[in-house]
Amino acid sequence: MARKRTIGKRIRQALEAPLMRLGLAVVPRLPRWAVRALARGLGTAAYVFSARSRRLGRENLDLAFGGTKTAAEKRRILRRSLQNFSLVMLDLLWFTRDSAARMERWFVPAPGFRETMAGRTARVGVTGHFGNWELIGRYWALQCGSTMSVAMPLKNAAVDALLQRMRENTGQQVVPREGALKKLVRHLRAGGTVGLLLDQNTAPDEGGVFVEFFGKPVAVSPAAGLLAPMTGASVLFGYALPQPDGTYLGEMPHVIPAAEVAALDRADAAQDITRRVTKFYEEAIRARPEGWLWSYKRWRHIPAGMSPEGFPSYANPPGD
Repeated sequence: MARKRTIGKRIRQALEAPLMRLGLAVVPRLPRWAVRALARGLGTAAYVFSARSRRLGRENLDLAFGGTKTAAEKRRILRRSLQNFSLVMLDLLWFTRDSAARMERWFVPAPGFRETMAGRTARVGVTGHFGNWELIGRYWALQCGSTMSVAMPLKNAAVDALLQRMRENTGQQVVPREGALKKLVRHLRAGGTVGLLLDQNTAPDEGGVFVEFFGKPVAVSPAAGLLAPMTGASVLFGYALPQPDGTYLGEMPHVIPAAEVAALDRADAAQDITRRVTKFYEEAIRARPEGWLWSYKRWRHIPAGMSPEGFPSYANPPGD
């Protein structure tokens, strides 16, 4: 059985890069309606055929909403969440063609959005796996002219190189997580913008801190809370939400100005900013739950001394 899994993994890895190249050749040439229809089909298929996605999503939705949403509502949210994820992946390909023109046509900034991004000044832009997180980073790069983000390299080097090229085609610079801190600080001090995804698990032994999220603690990177006070940067929270007509609405509902960051007690600044940013996420997700990636093991870590009761089955007991 183990040998079959190894062979299957090798076959999958060998096919990943050719399939992505095929996608790069085909998807950008599709009309907008076809991309959206394909995303709905792929997301529905993922919901129907992936028992793992259904299980993880249901556990996460049960934790977040309990009995305030019916089982039917949770199924609808999860199905649309997977459709949204499919659209994010397809649009990663689709927006590589005529990128600036397509951004101008299909990305609609809310009032004040462009103005917040104007000028060259230190900013930490924060988003999550909500709406289209890939597109918002590429749009920020177009607006700011100098954006740096962090990504974990994929195990498949060929796929990673293709993904890097797509992410950087609007001027965004993507750096690996290892050794990123110095590069990010230098970039911010030069008046650049840093883009961060901060709704991922960062283990406590890797620097993660616990903050409350839907009533339960989650381990999260304090990167925004560390970088902003060090560099005099403001903290922006924004996202791009898909609309019924195929466009995206770019919103930036929360900004922590540089002056407000500077006034924080340095000893508590990282924890305070991290807690506030996480509350921003929760607020957005509660309003549009279908926009978040529910099939992710978000509550993986449990704080030491805390009972695992009420956590999803995938959560690691303290000390694991």
